[in-house]
Amino acid sequence: MNRVISAHRKLSTAAAFGVFICLAVSAVPAYGQDEPGTATIPTVFRDSYTITIKGKPDANGTFSMVFRPHGEAGTEFTVNVTKGMKAKRIAQDVAKELTLAAGSRYKVKQNDKKVVVKKTNKKEPSLVVEMTHQKITGVSIMIGK
Repeated sequence: MNRVISAHRKLSTAAAFGVFICLAVSAVPAYGQDEPGTATIPTVFRDSYTITIKGKPDANGTFSMVFRPHGEAGTEFTVNVTKGMKAKRIAQDVAKELTLAAGSRYKVKQNDKKVVVKKTNKKEPSLVVEMTHQKITGVSIMIGK
């Protein structure tokens, strides 16, 4: 009888030790694996940016962008859109807001559904235009070179 009890104790101790090892191994992150978190998109400063608008909004909404010269504070602006608003009209509103945000050191030009912002001279710092939030459906806004 003592042998049976002793065998059960050894078996239960081995099982408990195995469970402990499994829990300990699963709690330790894998070697070389990064901690989970948010991805960081690099900021790319250029001499000019083109913003292209496509589609029509399915409902009223807004989107915000930031204009920032390299080494300076950014200026955020928001564009309100209404249901069914044409892409050309949205581009006009973006151009108006971007002209105010960029000031006289940068040139903003709107052509149909595209808005281009660029340096007025080579002495001005490079710039970046980034989307900060978008609450609008049915419209794509592409920011590129």
